[in-house]
Amino acid sequence: MTLPSLEQLEQDPYAALGVRKFINATCHHTVMGGTLIPDTTLKAMRTAANDFVDLKELQKAAGKVISEITHADDGYIVSGCAAGLMVSAAAIITGTDEALIEQLPYVQGGQVPCVAKRFARAENYKGDEYVNHGYAMAVKTAGVKFVEIGEPDPDGRPTKVVSVEEYNQAFIDNPDAKMVYWVGYAPPEDIALEDVVDIAHAHGARVIIDASNCLPPRENLYRFIDIGADVVCFSGGKGIQGPQGSGIIAGDQDLIDAIAMQSAPSHGIGRVAKVSKEEVVGQVASFIWWANQDDEERLTEHHRKTAMLHTGIADLPMVADTYIEFPDEDNRPMPNVHVKVDPATGKDAQWLIDQLRNGTPAIATTGHATNPQIVKIDVRICEEQEIAEISRRLSEILG
Repeated sequence: MTLPSLEQLEQDPYAALGVRKFINATCHHTVMGGTLIPDTTLKAMRTAANDFVDLKELQKAAGKVISEITHADDGYIVSGCAAGLMVSAAAIITGTDEALIEQLPYVQGGQVPCVAKRFARAENYKGDEYVNHGYAMAVKTAGVKFVEIGEPDPDGRPTKVVSVEEYNQAFIDNPDAKMVYWVGYAPPEDIALEDVVDIAHAHGARVIIDASNCLPPRENLYRFIDIGADVVCFSGGKGIQGPQGSGIIAGDQDLIDAIAMQSAPSHGIGRVAKVSKEEVVGQVASFIWWANQDDEERLTEHHRKTAMLHTGIADLPMVADTYIEFPDEDNRPMPNVHVKVDPATGKDAQWLIDQLRNGTPAIATTGHATNPQIVKIDVRICEEQEIAEISRRLSEILG
C-alpha cells in the first residue's frame, strides 16, 4: 500500500484512504458514521485543541450545562450512550466505594440483578438460540444479570408491552435487584414510565433510561428526569449532532459522583470510555445548539424533505406500495419513507438495499424490522440534491 500524503488527507481523507462516501439515508446510524456536526461545534472543538485544561474541571463545567438543560442534579460526558449505560450501571452497583469499584464487574463474586423487558432472541450459525441484548450489553458489562419480564414474541423481537404486575413480581422474586433498564421510547399501550419509577423506588432500586435515539422531541431532554428517572443516557452523535464518540449522562448527584469515579480520567471500569477535551467541548456546544433549535420548525423541515422523496418515487413499476410512516415503528416523531418491493418481481428489500449501496452514488438505507419486502429511507439529514439522487436511483432500479 502506498501511504497517502498529508496534503491528500487534508483535501479529501476518504478518497486518500480509498473509502467510499455515502448518501446517508439511514439518518444517524452509527455504522454510517453517526451524524453531521454543525459548524459552530467544529469551531469550538478546533479552538479547544489549542490549550491544555484539567479534564476533571472541564467535566464539572460540562455537568453544569447538562444540569441546566436536562433538569438533572448533574451530568457527565463519556464516549457514547453505551458507555454511559455501562458507567451508570456500575455507579448504581458500587456507589462511591473505591473497594467495590475495583471489584467490578463481579462485586463480591457475583452479578447484580437488573429488571428489564425481555430482549430479542436470535440464532447462531449452529442454530442455537441466544439473547440479543443490543445496547443493553453495555449495562451487562458492568456486572449485571438481567431479570427479563414480558411474554416471548413469536418472531423473536423484544417485548414491547409489560404490566405493573410483572414489574412488581420481578422485584418480589428478586429482592436484591438494584436497577431497572428502560428504553426511552415505548408504545402508548405500555406501562407508564411513572409507574416503573414508582415500583423501582418502592423496592430501593434505581432507573436507568436508555435515551440513545430519543431526540427529537426536545422535551425528552428533561422529561425523563422530571418523571423521576435516576439517570438518563443520550447519544451525542445522533439527534444532538455532536461528535459521534461522545455521549451525555444526566442524573442524580450521588450517581454522577460515582460515575466520575468510574470514568476517565479516573481508573474505574469506565476508563475505556475516555473522551478528549475537544470532544467534551464539542458535545457541550452541540447540546446547547440543539436545545436552542425550534422543535416545530425542525419537524416541519423533516416532513418537507420526506414528502419531497415520496413525491419523486410515485408509481414505480416494481413497487407494491410507497408511503410515509409517522411516527416511526418505535413511536418516535421521525418521518421516513417506506418502499415496498413487489414480491411478484422475485426481489426483496435486501436486493434493493444492495442495489442502492453498490451503485453510484452509494446510498445507505435500512430494512424493515418485520417485513422483508420493505426498505426504510430516512432523509432528515440529507441535502435536497442528495434526495434528488436517491429518487433518481430508485427510479433507475425499480423503473
